[in-house]
Amino acid sequence: MSDLAAYLGAAVLAALATVMSVWERRGARRRVRRAGSAFAWCQGCSLALLAPATLTAATGAGIPGLAVIALGDAVRTAAISFLMLLACALRPRRALRPGRCGQAAVAVAMQAGILGLFVLARPRLAADGDVTAGPGGRWPLALRVALFAAYCVWALIELFLALLSHSRAAADEVTEGAADGTLVWGVRLVLAAVCVGMLWALWSYDDIVNVLRHGIEDGSEDVVSNVLGALCAALVLAGTVLGRSGGTVAATTRWLRLWRCYRLLGPLWSAMRTAMPYIAFPQAARPRLAGRLRLEFALYRRVIEIHDGRLVLRPYHHPAVAAWVAQEAVALAVAVGDAADTGDTGEIGDPDPAMTAALIEAATIATALENMRFERRFADAAEAPPGDAGLVLTDLDSEVLWLSRVAWAFRRSPVIPLVLERLRLESERG
Repeated sequence: MSDLAAYLGAAVLAALATVMSVWERRGARRRVRRAGSAFAWCQGCSLALLAPATLTAATGAGIPGLAVIALGDAVRTAAISFLMLLACALRPRRALRPGRCGQAAVAVAMQAGILGLFVLARPRLAADGDVTAGPGGRWPLALRVALFAAYCVWALIELFLALLSHSRAAADEVTEGAADGTLVWGVRLVLAAVCVGMLWALWSYDDIVNVLRHGIEDGSEDVVSNVLGALCAALVLAGTVLGRSGGTVAATTRWLRLWRCYRLLGPLWSAMRTAMPYIAFPQAARPRLAGRLRLEFALYRRVIEIHDGRLVLRPYHHPAVAAWVAQEAVALAVAVGDAADTGDTGEIGDPDPAMTAALIEAATIATALENMRFERRFADAAEAPPGDAGLVLTDLDSEVLWLSRVAWAFRRSPVIPLVLERLRLESERG
């Protein structure tokens, strides 16, 4: 389990580094990209080097296990240095922090200090992979763990503050309509990864207790550390991909929404075209489009044809359909034991006015198609307002959403068959 989590986290971080190397080759955020890519590579390599299976394989190949542990610690410390560089690149003019030379000096000092403390501890590697401190080496070994954890927490706090300001700026852009919400969610996922990284760093303090009490430290990462590392890597990859591919995600979401509306309009459109074939556009009018544009054209063509059919059906509208729908909806709610206290107001049980209007419009179309089939016209039908008269449809997307609700009610609402039955009984009596 520990090895699987370590290698999985390393693979995810390697994929993230590859993605960051491909994106923005000449972008203005080159420093951010390079620091992030270097951190991903180093952290992934450290996870792979400090995995128990790697340590066992290196020992079996004749490579000193302590050397592998020291190399893994050096690479992991370098990853934290690149993480600090990433935080400084994201917030170059805010908060007091050392410049590039100061950062390089701190990074070198950390590498030298961690390696020096490791040598002073004079450790020995046990057969099970544990590192045992030599005589008088407990305090240097514990100080080494504490120093790395403090450096890691410091870098993560700096990165969290930098990302927090970016998250607020992205939220403001979404509020103003200048960006989509995927950027905000991408930054939030990276913020969650930073929080997991802090927990990952703080988890290493149990090694301090073990070293001071027993003089023993896990030579490789334990199960919890590797799981936290894999989770942190997955969150970073998801946040980075989501934040950088906001346009692609938005386009895919829009395509799926349009496809769903296209499918919902199918039964209503087919019923109207079967009754009125002349509302169909000629096939020669279809342009040669591909992908999302082709789907949009087909969807908007259905919308226009449905509206043409609605205009043709106006003389066949029954004036009592709205009252029938209200009565049957209340009666149906009472029958299933879910009726509210509606009294004699004739309100439909659905509190959503848009769905109520869509249900009335669907019943109006269904009864009009039936009346058209038997050539039953009504003198006052031309003066009756359409079912969506109270709705404000500001654009074509709103029109598509409205007609999708109408089509859903036309096909699936149990009120429609009851209204058609009323129309049949009235025609028989008339």
